[in-house]
Amino acid sequence: MEIEKHESVRWPKPIRTDPEKRNKDLYCQFHKDTGHKTDDCRQFKDEIEFLIRRGTLTKFIKYGDRNHRDNDNRGRDNDDKRTQTRGPVINVISGGPTAAGTSSNSRKAYAREVMSIVGEPPKRAKIDYAMAFDNVDLEKVKFPHDDPLVITSTIKNSSVKRVLVDSGASVNILFYDAYEKMGYANSQITPSDMPIYGFNNAETKIEGMIQLPVTMGTEPRQATCMLNYLVFKASSTYNAIFGRTRIHAFKAIPSTYHLKIKFPTRNGVGEEVGDQKMARSCYVGALKSGGAGGASVTHRRP
Repeated sequence: MEIEKHESVRWPKPIRTDPEKRNKDLYCQFHKDTGHKTDDCRQFKDEIEFLIRRGTLTKFIKYGDRNHRDNDNRGRDNDDKRTQTRGPVINVISGGPTAAGTSSNSRKAYAREVMSIVGEPPKRAKIDYAMAFDNVDLEKVKFPHDDPLVITSTIKNSSVKRVLVDSGASVNILFYDAYEKMGYANSQITPSDMPIYGFNNAETKIEGMIQLPVTMGTEPRQATCMLNYLVFKASSTYNAIFGRTRIHAFKAIPSTYHLKIKFPTRNGVGEEVGDQKMARSCYVGALKSGGAGGASVTHRRP
């Protein structure tokens, strides 16, 4: 058996026993020395396990051979079996115009980026405010609770209630009923055939996209960002979904336990407090109507 030196293989440690006392008939190709067989070499076995865990030897692993499957592979194989026997995989809302782009090649490149060593992060405006949650943030929260974070958000000149903060959603969503009540017309939507994917990988076509200014907080601790919203027709107890793109745009930190979201501003840490009563109302409404719900929008004067 010939052993090829892989770029990821670490150099073997020298054999410690006295060379004169070793069995000259036993040769280890990993150490390139005598004293024991390659198949009995502990360092060689440890190196193989190390490479398997790094994923370097994935293409050489035969999952069907139980005699050569390590503990990690057994766990992965069992997970695969459970996935196959328990039905479809349940995912969160994904897709849309995210940092990964819209093409297949751009998304593959985006996925590969985290596997490479990156340089210094881009320079941004320095903000020295620590954003933390403590018991003071729990004063108006009724316990016990497992309520979602539902806020009222200022989208352009409208105060939009029933906005779900969902870090599992890759995009920001504005439901069509709310879009109409905000006073917008179909002509203001940029058409798009880009789908988004929800639970069970179900594909949903959107009406289009629109870019709107969104403001969070109250003066003097207030911040505004221009954000893209996907508009589509669907029954929902919420008017909009505040996804990761908006969370990251505001550099915000949401806490469902504290029912609050905090974000940096030029004058300190701003915050939006969740409406626990509204969150429970949305939950009850979804159970009663199978997800249907009306839009609740209040217009503000410029």
